[in-house]
Amino acid sequence: MFLSNKARRGKLRAMNNYEFCVAYAVSNLPKGGKMLDYGCGDGTIIKLARANGLEAYGCDVFYAGGDYSKIIPEDAFADSIFRMKDGRIPFGENTFDLVTNNQVLEHVDNLDHVVSEIARVLKPGGLVLSLFPDSGVWREGHCGVPFLHWFPKQSRFRVTYAYAARLIGIGYFKNGKRPRQWAEDFCQWLDDWTYYRSYAEINRTFARHLSHPHHLEAEWMNARLGKKARLLPSWVKIIIAKKYGHLTFECKKLLPSSALDAGRVGKLSLGAVSPK
Repeated sequence: MFLSNKARRGKLRAMNNYEFCVAYAVSNLPKGGKMLDYGCGDGTIIKLARANGLEAYGCDVFYAGGDYSKIIPEDAFADSIFRMKDGRIPFGENTFDLVTNNQVLEHVDNLDHVVSEIARVLKPGGLVLSLFPDSGVWREGHCGVPFLHWFPKQSRFRVTYAYAARLIGIGYFKNGKRPRQWAEDFCQWLDDWTYYRSYAEINRTFARHLSHPHHLEAEWMNARLGKKARLLPSWVKIIIAKKYGHLTFECKKLLPSSALDAGRVGKLSLGAVSPK
């Protein structure tokens, strides 16, 4: 899945998440189709998609826990990136053939509203590619401390646990802070800006508005590891992805008369992505 030209010659190049999302778009967007990156941040996916000839747009609330708006050029706000207000995607119904979201949905407090908005702007038959962790992941991906997200919000023991992990060298995004301050600040950030949900809740929420999720964790691992992925069986790749990384799945906006899809909803054709 999602191989570069070098991969076609047997030299598989590892991809990052941005390239993976664009590779999926290259493989699945119809000719003349449009894609939206929900929670686009600084617009990396949009820029990469446009560099690969796609018509791509982005939207974001630019929340206080991760506001990239100051580093986005002004002309991008007029052309490709749009600020959301009151949780509404600033596009009309049935606008896009594909919506991507990369490490975004664990930061929204009302997942049902977000998925309903994505479904609203998606054309019938359109696809959604989602990459984000559920509560079952072992490693808290924002700071690298295992199981930190399993503690209740406002837990003082969570701060102590984070502090102990930091003392033995675990954790990143330290920004020169002393271990105790880092633990206090990061735990407060998790309390304020993350919402880890069970997979059962995620599955139910998506299925209310779209098809049931079809999982792509093995394909994501293939893309992330490049040729090293050939050494691992698929079941090992899936466990590593779900427990140390995040969920990776696709859904389809069903036609009014369609039954829920049980199989693949997007393509797994080869697609070249230029890392620009």
